[in-house]
Amino acid sequence: MRAAQGTGSRDTHAAASLWIDTIRLTDDRGRALALVGRRQRIVSLVPAATEILFAIGAGDRIVGRTRYDVHPAAARDVPSVGDGLRPSIELVTARNPDLVVLFAGPDNSGVAAALERIGIQVLAVRHNSLPDLERNILRLGQVTGCRVAAEELLDRIRDGLEGVAAATRRQPVRSVYYDVWADPPITVGHGSYLDSLLTLAGGRNVFSDLAAPSPQVSLESIAVRDPELILWPVSAEVRADDPAPLDRPGWATIAAVGRGAVRTVDSDLMHRLGPRIVEAAAALATALHPDATAGLTALAKGAIPQNGAHGCPPP
Repeated sequence: MRAAQGTGSRDTHAAASLWIDTIRLTDDRGRALALVGRRQRIVSLVPAATEILFAIGAGDRIVGRTRYDVHPAAARDVPSVGDGLRPSIELVTARNPDLVVLFAGPDNSGVAAALERIGIQVLAVRHNSLPDLERNILRLGQVTGCRVAAEELLDRIRDGLEGVAAATRRQPVRSVYYDVWADPPITVGHGSYLDSLLTLAGGRNVFSDLAAPSPQVSLESIAVRDPELILWPVSAEVRADDPAPLDRPGWATIAAVGRGAVRTVDSDLMHRLGPRIVEAAAALATALHPDATAGLTALAKGAIPQNGAHGCPPP
């Protein structure tokens, strides 16, 4: 009798464990996912998601990444599967993933459907706003079992962004044009996290009234809105097809360009909505208020873990 009771107890415990380990969430396609157990083999096709996974201590679960995933340095040791938009299904499936994280949108809808047809679960995420970042951190913490680490990371990001806002609160607000692309001119609108970061950094995006994250505008409209500063994001290797604003045809008609009020920011840092977001906000604050934010970037760099975190159980 005692043996039978013991077996029943084990069966009940196993059933309870299965229920506890079933992770239920909804991705940004509105698709419900039910994942049994923590994900052990993840292909991340979103560079910022790769950074998040490393920051919460789940970097060792990543078995595939895009060729753009180069942060943190340990990510470069993960095999690349190429591009994140319309990726090679053959290269992705060759990594034998139990979860693929990809951009939610029409470019990847066919890929997501194809992966799901062969039994690979997909987490499709939007990646435009600060609320998107918060959702993605918590969801990745959920699917990896690193919930505590994800919550800690999110708290540190919130505290860091508040620190940047506090450092610039008494500074004059600088009107800014953020130069995403030159020809045709593309900037950031209210739908972009960069619009939020500019506000936190003590700036005012002159195109914040546009709802789209990356609206196309005209030289004439930039000149009419007359920004005090132009922020030009550049990478370590400045492209030949992206000359400085003063060297572009017609751009000297914009008053800020004509008087040399152009400041560069690191595009690799700015264009990743991930754990380095506090560092990005601090860099923007430094560009807008260089005399008032000394040391802020250095503090931001140390604020967010880049490889490993507490509260994440081993796979």
